[in-house]
Amino acid sequence: MATKREISNNEDLRKAINDLEAKVQVQKLEIQDNYEQVKENLRPKRVIKNTFSYVAETPEIQRTLVNTVIGFILGYASKKAVELLSEKSLDRTIHNMVNHHITKIENKEPGTLLSKGITLLRKHTPHDSPIYPFVRYK
Repeated sequence: MATKREISNNEDLRKAINDLEAKVQVQKLEIQDNYEQVKENLRPKRVIKNTFSYVAETPEIQRTLVNTVIGFILGYASKKAVELLSEKSLDRTIHNMVNHHITKIENKEPGTLLSKGITLLRKHTPHDSPIYPFVRYK
């Protein structure tokens, strides 16, 4: 707050004016310095740096960021799992497993009745039969 002083003559008035002009110069320099600081802090590089340092210092934002990243990863993984576990791919996997085990049984002991029965079943199963995908030769 400015102090009031008594001005009684021209010399006191000039002195008061000079003091006020000096005060204005000091304030002008302070404003210019503050402007330069604000201008420097608003540069994109500095804004990004300040943002990352703020995130690094704030635990709540870190938790939110980690939860968001985990959510994105789980969403992507579930989408890929749905694609991999489609009905077509599961059918193909089951067909391959059944066919593999039937072939394994058939080739284990080729002279047994079970082996001969599997061979006959494979040879004489029509292509339009529902069990054909399970017994066909690959």
